[in-house]
Amino acid sequence: MWSSLLCFSAVILSVYATGEFSVLKHPASVSFKGHDHIKQSLLPEVYSACIGFTTEQDSNWQGMYLSDPFDLAKAVVTVAIDGIPNTGLMKGHHFPMKTDEDEAEVYNVMAKRFREHYPNANNDVRVVLSKGLYEVEDIEAFLGVKNIKPIKPTSGALKMSVEEDRQFLEEMSFLNALVESIKSASLKPSNAPQLIWFKIESLHALSDLHGENSTATKEAKRMMNQAIEDLSAAYDKLYDGKVLINVISSDASHTRRVRRATKEGEDELADLNLAPNYTSDYPVIFNIILWFGVAMFFSLLAICMFIGNMDPGRDSIIYRMTSTRMKKDN
Repeated sequence: MWSSLLCFSAVILSVYATGEFSVLKHPASVSFKGHDHIKQSLLPEVYSACIGFTTEQDSNWQGMYLSDPFDLAKAVVTVAIDGIPNTGLMKGHHFPMKTDEDEAEVYNVMAKRFREHYPNANNDVRVVLSKGLYEVEDIEAFLGVKNIKPIKPTSGALKMSVEEDRQFLEEMSFLNALVESIKSASLKPSNAPQLIWFKIESLHALSDLHGENSTATKEAKRMMNQAIEDLSAAYDKLYDGKVLINVISSDASHTRRVRRATKEGEDELADLNLAPNYTSDYPVIFNIILWFGVAMFFSLLAICMFIGNMDPGRDSIIYRMTSTRMKKDN
């Protein structure tokens, strides 16, 4: 009973996990006001409106206003941070965010829209910083990144001998190298709108190890925020101010880890006789078959009732043409 209750509580926490949507730069034609709560699943609509794409779902979110539909952003740059509810960035406009969808799914939705609008342009980029140079070896904009200059911690809070700290410092070193590549004179913006996505993963493990309010975590956030501000300034200059630069942070991964902790082992799942997974097309096909069957049943019932109540002497041409009293021309 306690195990079920804990699992249920973890699911509820996962659904209502907190996060933050921060807008650092935006075109003059777009403004962000207030602090209205936003769902993470709504972010593709915000990005689409800023870039000039058609939105696919309505919303009553009052945080964004569009003043000039002919002077929109040429790029959307997003930094996704895993494992923390907020970044502590002082600059920009911040909105509380409900994490009802994974950030990777948000990227996939936007990447699909970019490819539909510009099928011949390779204009969507996703860089997971933890993968290092291997992640950008096929990305034209970052081909100049060959060497990564390691960052030396400014205080004794972060240590290269601690794996979690080392991974975070390596990610920040990689991000700084990408910023320097963006600042280079050789990089030119594309004619087609761009979707550029960076993922920071290591801060989650570092925060778990040292504690959310520890000196090490605060120092890591300071370094990360400085790198993000440098990235924002570089892209803002590259696109001459016509770019939407934003940061999304979420602690949903913490709540998912609580749910995983309630499981005693992956091998036990095989004994639960779980139902098979269905594709996303299943509910569509099910509804088509269901309502088509209902419509056919009632249509057939109406036809049968109509035929059963016909007046054969007046309504049916079959009965009238075969009547024994029908006159013939000889």
